[in-house]
Amino acid sequence: MIRYEAVHNGNTTKVFAFDGENAVGFGEILCVLETADIIDIEVSADYRRQGIGREILNRLLDNAYLSGVKTITLEVRVSNVAARTLYENMKFIEISQRKRYYDDGEDAVIMQIKCLQCQ
Repeated sequence: MIRYEAVHNGNTTKVFAFDGENAVGFGEILCVLETADIIDIEVSADYRRQGIGREILNRLLDNAYLSGVKTITLEVRVSNVAARTLYENMKFIEISQRKRYYDDGEDAVIMQIKCLQCQ
């Protein structure tokens, strides 16, 4: 059974997913006033497609909305179809792209969700 823990440090919240004592997933969000940026969401390869990423994202979103955030933005690799599908299923919309955003030159898709879309 996967266990989740949230750690709050100022404007930053981190959510960890554990299988026993092993960390198998992680997410981080930075909330400032009415906006937030999802910094990272990662799930270990052996634990993907089990809903862990979705649960981490839900917990990050819940925390942000409880803090008064109205708009949440994230960047995702153009090639990361699985993550983009998850975000689209969670009602994020593509608002633009950043050319050569990543160190290897790959573009990033910028996605956003507004609090009204989540209710």
